[in-house]
Amino acid sequence: MRAMPEPARPPADDAGHVDARYVQRAAQADAEAARLAARSRRISHLRLAAAAIAALGAVLLATSRGGALSALAAAFGTAVFIALAIHHAGVERRRERAAGHAVLNREALARVERRWDALPAAWAPGPLDEHPYAADLDVFGHASIVQLAGPVHTPTGRRALASWLLAIDQAALAGVRERQAAVAELAPALDFRQDLTLAARATALDAGHDHGELGAFVAWAEGESWLLARPWIPILSIALGVVTTAGALLSYAGWAGGPWFLITATLGWLLRAWVQTPLEATNAGAGGERALRGWSALVRLVGRQRWQSAPLAQAQGVLDRDHVRAALRSLEQGVALADFRLSTWLYLPVQTLTLWDLHVWWRLERWRRAHGRHVRGWLEAIGRIEALAALASLAHDHPRWAFPSLHDTPAAGDLRIEATALGHALLPNGSRVTNDVSIGPKGRFLLVTGSNMSGKSTLMRAVGVNVVLAHAGAPVCAGAMRLPLVALHTSMRVADSLERGLSLFMASLVRLERIVRAAREASEARPVCYLLDEVLQGTNSAERRVAVRTIVDHLLASWAIGVVTTHDLDLARDPAFAAQADSVHLQETLAGEGDAVTMTFDYRLRPGPATGGNALQLLRLLGLR
Repeated sequence: MRAMPEPARPPADDAGHVDARYVQRAAQADAEAARLAARSRRISHLRLAAAAIAALGAVLLATSRGGALSALAAAFGTAVFIALAIHHAGVERRRERAAGHAVLNREALARVERRWDALPAAWAPGPLDEHPYAADLDVFGHASIVQLAGPVHTPTGRRALASWLLAIDQAALAGVRERQAAVAELAPALDFRQDLTLAARATALDAGHDHGELGAFVAWAEGESWLLARPWIPILSIALGVVTTAGALLSYAGWAGGPWFLITATLGWLLRAWVQTPLEATNAGAGGERALRGWSALVRLVGRQRWQSAPLAQAQGVLDRDHVRAALRSLEQGVALADFRLSTWLYLPVQTLTLWDLHVWWRLERWRRAHGRHVRGWLEAIGRIEALAALASLAHDHPRWAFPSLHDTPAAGDLRIEATALGHALLPNGSRVTNDVSIGPKGRFLLVTGSNMSGKSTLMRAVGVNVVLAHAGAPVCAGAMRLPLVALHTSMRVADSLERGLSLFMASLVRLERIVRAAREASEARPVCYLLDEVLQGTNSAERRVAVRTIVDHLLASWAIGVVTTHDLDLARDPAFAAQADSVHLQETLAGEGDAVTMTFDYRLRPGPATGGNALQLLRLLGLR
């Protein structure tokens, strides 16, 4: 099936009711935050009054002027102050949550309307210049796929989402279908997804966005314990602590002949000095628990849900099975006990009598033995749920987008990508134009010609972006889409490189060589989809035509299908080249006469090659000719 001469019309704006819902939710959250802020101010005034009553009662009691009434006033004021402080903290938490929901709904509205500047800065996993398609298709960065999807804040969530978007050549059909089911299940759960985002955002803020600290904690948790291999140390520390404390008590009571406990106390400090290095390493490693602050809220939130789809149920099973909330509380308590050493004036006598550090050390090492090997699994389970929730935002915000049908190991005649009403996901709903597109089978390619600004590159990126979304398990910007699992390669935004000493032509050739090599290595189980935009710019027309034909011949002989765009109408009309192409074009419409001519584009595919260009007309419109 070739590209349709009469493309499907853009669907009616499918985001209208979504827009209204986000506007309403933001307004409600703002109103709730304002109400709670007013309540917080009233409580602050009452706290001040209670503190004044308590202070007055204490002053009168201290000066012996009030007797029982002053004591009652001091006690009453103090009790009321404490109760109000506890209540105030709860009101502030609710106010912050309402304010956070208002922000999230305004950001969601900005995503639906593609107001990129109103969104938080986009994240990226690292340099992507050498990636087969990420830079060409705006997977990351400003106005990108990840900015269009829901927010992801945890490092494990970002890694999960990045792996689904960047490694589609490794996607398994069962995994894609499971993610589709999870995304569909999460799509209507707007309250859960926004609560998850608020909790995840809090973890990023608590960690100061220093994900390296979290990685250091995981490394400690999975490491080998020095202490557990020497169990005689905690036994000796218990014995020394008991003897020292007992000796000190007996000496204080006058029942001992002298301060003999100082001998065992000195031995305890010597033991503490001997184990200084591994003990401090444990304190530092477990202290990375601070990077986990807020994760217990995520675990609690996930634990309240019951999911049917496999990825969500499996992730929840990991968190339920390992009793993560109890384990995190235990770790927090252990770290708090270790931090007791920071209270110098009280720490020294307690350490001297009991060898406090060694007992806390033993507790942290037992925690590591019981839970350390599970920590990475906990974090990854939370991350997978957060990444799936981000993709679910696409399904919720664009209810007319379809979940694609993917299949593996296609026969040569069935190696096709077919889509109806295919559009570019990053364009606003109101201005997006859709087309019905078919690419393949093996041995053929889609050739797109057209004048400048007619939409050739946008059409190609629409194909690429939707292929990426399909493999991630997300809905695609199309009425329907069917495709095999593929390895995607693009050549679009090619630039010369002074640093590498590459001209534009050579840079293009290097990129194309990688694509041809990938196509040669492709197989029936994992064919290549290539997207080539204006191949081999930077050389003369005659040599470019020969080179393009040579490259396309290599691709057609492989397990590969794809799209090629060109301005070169002579190349498009070449019988040998066109024989294997499904040729379509986009065109402009001219209206008016003389200097009043206007040019418009409808971005609709039409059968056959273009019949002419518009470069001279554009010069004329700009007054350059």
